[in-house]
Amino acid sequence: MATRLSEKAILALGSNLGNKEENLNKCISLIGEKIGRVTSISDYYKNNPVDFESDNQFINMCIEVSTNLAPLELLNVIKSIEGDMGRVKTIASYEDRIIDIDIVLYNELVLDKKDLIIPHPKYKQRTFVLDPMNQMGEYLDPQVFLTCGQLMK
Repeated sequence: MATRLSEKAILALGSNLGNKEENLNKCISLIGEKIGRVTSISDYYKNNPVDFESDNQFINMCIEVSTNLAPLELLNVIKSIEGDMGRVKTIASYEDRIIDIDIVLYNELVLDKKDLIIPHPKYKQRTFVLDPMNQMGEYLDPQVFLTCGQLMK
C-alpha cells in the first residue's frame, strides 16, 4: 500500500466558551494525535464574534499541520475532534462554541465540494484568520495568488 506524502494544512481555531485558552491547547493536542504533526502555532487573537451577536469574546489562532490525510478525511477527523470536545452543532450557522476548527488552506489545492470548500470561502475577509496566518508565514492563496500580508492591505 502506497503512503501518501505529507501535506500541509492551515487550520483556523476558535473558542468563545469556557476556558478558551485551555480549549485551544487541548484542541492542538488532539490535532497532533489524530491529524499530524503541528509545525507552526500563531499567538492568540482576541476578537468579538463575527456574523452573530454574543457577549462572549472569541480567542482565535491558526496552526500549520503536516498530515497524511486527504481533505475529506481531514474534515471528518476535525468534526470528530469538535464533537469529542463537546461542540454540539445546531441549525444556526454561527453561535457560541467551545471549539471551532476550519480548514483554511490545504497545500495549493482549490476544492469546491458540497461539504468542503478550500480555500475557506470567508477567510480573506477575516482579520482574526489573516493576522494569525500572516504571523506564521507567507501563505499564498491559490485562487488570487496573494499572500496573507497582501490580502490584509
